[in-house]
Amino acid sequence: MTVHRQDGTGPAPASGPLPRSRSFTIAFTPDSRSDIGSGWERAWQAGRVDLAALSATDLRYGFFSYPVDFIVEGHAFLSAARPPLTDIMFTSALSLHSLRDTGSAEIDFTENTYVIRLERAGDQVRFTPSYNAPTPRPRCSFDAYLSGVRSFVTDGVEYLEMRYPALADNPAMHELRALVQVPVGGRDARGGGEGQ
Repeated sequence: MTVHRQDGTGPAPASGPLPRSRSFTIAFTPDSRSDIGSGWERAWQAGRVDLAALSATDLRYGFFSYPVDFIVEGHAFLSAARPPLTDIMFTSALSLHSLRDTGSAEIDFTENTYVIRLERAGDQVRFTPSYNAPTPRPRCSFDAYLSGVRSFVTDGVEYLEMRYPALADNPAMHELRALVQVPVGGRDARGGGEGQ
């Protein structure tokens, strides 16, 4: 469930329906002071940045570094970390495909070496960070993970496109939307499941 703090003073009402399980949470807090990454400020101020034409790589490295929380069974894998939002949206959306196809996935980050490893065991997903791994490993249902990631990516894309309408024409945003429509077990990801 993604929670947006619109004014920075506290949480706004959560978007979407409340999940039945709070075992998995992924959320971001918009911070307009971090929309434009270092190295892009002058071009941005001069009006030379075309958000519709930026590559996915540029968006994953240089824009929208918002606080993100990634919590499984109370263990904070990320707590107010500031990865580029598009980067964590891509890596978490891609993890859905890897979990479905191979039973394992990694969430990694462009700006550091931290990795969250995911392993599917039946209808559960177990999570292991690259350091400070808790015992036992936190887990949640695959349906809760699927629903949480889909909401996170959808909310992130919608927020960015609302704030910067030119992004609606960026192929990276279209790719993100397509990535979270991953079919699971013969049904479309939009069908039922925990938290829906």
